[in-house]
Amino acid sequence: MPMKKLLMFILLVISIISVPEIIYAQDDYGYRFVRVRYDDVYRGYGGRSDRFSRGFRGRSRRGMWATDYPTADLNLHEAIKRTTKIPLVGQPLVLSFDEEQIFEYPVLYLTEPGYWLTNEEEVKNMQKYFARGGFMIIDDFHDFGGRKGREWFNFYNNIKQVFPDREPVMLDEKHPIWSIYFDIDPIEARSTKPGFSRYDDQYYAIYDDNGRMMCVICYNQDIGDGWE
Repeated sequence: MPMKKLLMFILLVISIISVPEIIYAQDDYGYRFVRVRYDDVYRGYGGRSDRFSRGFRGRSRRGMWATDYPTADLNLHEAIKRTTKIPLVGQPLVLSFDEEQIFEYPVLYLTEPGYWLTNEEEVKNMQKYFARGGFMIIDDFHDFGGRKGREWFNFYNNIKQVFPDREPVMLDEKHPIWSIYFDIDPIEARSTKPGFSRYDDQYYAIYDDNGRMMCVICYNQDIGDGWE
């Protein structure tokens, strides 16, 4: 089943992320799923209307960081326990980038970045986090019409604050990430988003200067919905 293979791909990415020796995140104690909590983009946030909120009038939604929460997080932990030998530590956790505890965890999950609104303090911590070897899965955002739209551009405006000199690079079907353990066809593993064909989901990565993948970006796709 394509979605089962895609789920296994995400589990394998979690299991192979290498953390440099300078990092002490979780040491050898095991893995804990961490969801990123963030402020939403919506009209009038903080009494202002800026480039992040323009175009969202009539579509304002709050609490988007919690989409599929907590069912997806708990189900993923259960899947890891049943199908891998990765040791788990505690229940899934929710943290924001203005909390120092975020540096204890090498793999993070951020959902619905089409509504994400970061700030200066969080940007500084995110830059430190990735410089120290952190990795983040960005998931569950989409635009209709076969072209990038509001959700992509909101994500892009936020991530460029973190990586002003880097661009998301598309992962095509020949990228070695799709053959880490299973051979996965990302085209056949179609989007879980209603109304999208198997050709609409797209995957991107952001790399550091050494070619280490710091983020994987699932656009026109919703991996968390599969977990749920």
